[in-house]
Amino acid sequence: MSHTTVQNEVPSTVLPALHTPSNADTALIAQSRPFSEKPNADFADFRTPLRNLSDSPIAKRFYSAARQVWEEGYKQPFIRDLEAGSLTRARFTFYMLQDYLYLTDYAKVHALIMAKAQDDNIIEHMVEIQAAIAKERSSVHEVYVKEYGITMDEILHAKQSAFARAYTSNILSIAFSRPVLDILVAVLPCAWVYADYGRRLSLEAGDNLASNPYRTWVDIYASDDFWQGAVWLINTIDKLAMNISESEMDGLVDIFVTGVEHEYMFWSSAYDMQLTWKPGWQRH
Repeated sequence: MSHTTVQNEVPSTVLPALHTPSNADTALIAQSRPFSEKPNADFADFRTPLRNLSDSPIAKRFYSAARQVWEEGYKQPFIRDLEAGSLTRARFTFYMLQDYLYLTDYAKVHALIMAKAQDDNIIEHMVEIQAAIAKERSSVHEVYVKEYGITMDEILHAKQSAFARAYTSNILSIAFSRPVLDILVAVLPCAWVYADYGRRLSLEAGDNLASNPYRTWVDIYASDDFWQGAVWLINTIDKLAMNISESEMDGLVDIFVTGVEHEYMFWSSAYDMQLTWKPGWQRH
């Protein structure tokens, strides 16, 4: 694997990770009211994943259960190098190609939510997400080639890593076999982890972000527009989970923590540029 750092001029636009909608699309689809903008004292620091979600018992329970892997994920080399601007182009390219492959399954999961949903707000939200995904897919060739020199041949012949496949297989299994509530919980880690990491990266990088080759990427996920996508999911989950049993809640917690673990491995395997479960294994 390459260990050279990025030396090219900072691109004018950095394509956002594709397994979540762009900030503009998220702004369009964030329909429900946010929680109070006055977090309690325990969560007043906007660097915390809960930010203004302190009114949500589910948000607190989910984060508490996933705290260890969530925080270790933020400290791992991919994120640290991203903040420093030293992440190699090869590693970022590997990550982007895995995200592109993720997008196909991500679209299927949201289509199944739309098919199963009875609530008009959820259906409309899923329609908007599908439109956003279609828009992103149609622009992939142009953006990848112009900004990163990734060819269409590389895109068409990219292979999904074992870790990314485990992630998408899990959420697809939930989408096919479980109710809307469970599926929303399964996709929540993607939206919430990115919104949290983006915000923290932006705050911690400070003025150094201006010269970072991945600045636009960070800006997208640090934006309030993107945060509102996670808020919409948590609002909706809170509403749907209002009368569930403790046993059912435990099941949702397990789904959520598993998703955060998959997010961790998505970043980690991209940093290692590892396609197979064990380094050195070959697939033909």
